[in-house]
Amino acid sequence: MSTQRPDEQRVFAEKERLRFPLLSDAELALTAALRLPTFRAAGVSRLKRLTLVIDRYRVVREVFYPVTHIEASVRGGSGGGHALRLRSRQRMIRASISRA
Repeated sequence: MSTQRPDEQRVFAEKERLRFPLLSDAELALTAALRLPTFRAAGVSRLKRLTLVIDRYRVVREVFYPVTHIEASVRGGSGGGHALRLRSRQRMIRASISRA
């Protein structure tokens, strides 16, 4: 997921030959609902790199942050980041994902 528009993501995914789908949060709705870490560059809010592990019930099970190696974090590893357990916030997160 990124704050880029879908057309920008498509170009990026093709250039980087990504083997997984990208989701657009250009309006920052999910970013705000989950209070994901952001930064501003050239006056635009961007997401910091992180990996959300979401199960089929839309529950966030783990967050890896910061991510220093994208492919490693996608494969299910730490990606150089730290795993944060999100047990107490699962209901709120599930509701936020459902609305996004």
